[in-house]
Amino acid sequence: MPDKYDARSHICFNLGRVMRKVYEHYQVQLSSFGITPPQYFVFNALWMGDGITIGELCDRVSLDSSTITGIIDRLEKSGYVERRPNPEDRRSAMVYLTAEARKVGPKLLKYADELDAEMRKRFSAKDMKVFETILRELGEPQK
Repeated sequence: MPDKYDARSHICFNLGRVMRKVYEHYQVQLSSFGITPPQYFVFNALWMGDGITIGELCDRVSLDSSTITGIIDRLEKSGYVERRPNPEDRRSAMVYLTAEARKVGPKLLKYADELDAEMRKRFSAKDMKVFETILRELGEPQK
């Protein structure tokens, strides 16, 4: 009788499990703000520096422009971002956080810090450094 197939032996399966847990954490925490996890990651990227084009935002969060445009549309309807004309290229817009976003930002960002701290406390600093290096490398395009 052949051995049973165990998906847990695959990196992608395990990464998927972890991402589902992370997504669920964010979904619960962010629902009171009317923000979804993908919107949160765009919000976070803008918190690091707004007044950027959709193209720059795409680079920061590794999503395509049609996906980012939909997220920006929803964040704009929620009152968290606004588009302003790009003074250097009238065909594009710059994306900015609103005053409301700046008011709730610290509360939103705290959830990422809490989850990060929760995950880190189970491992040594040395193990986390190796893990983070591997994750970053897996996220880069293959050479």
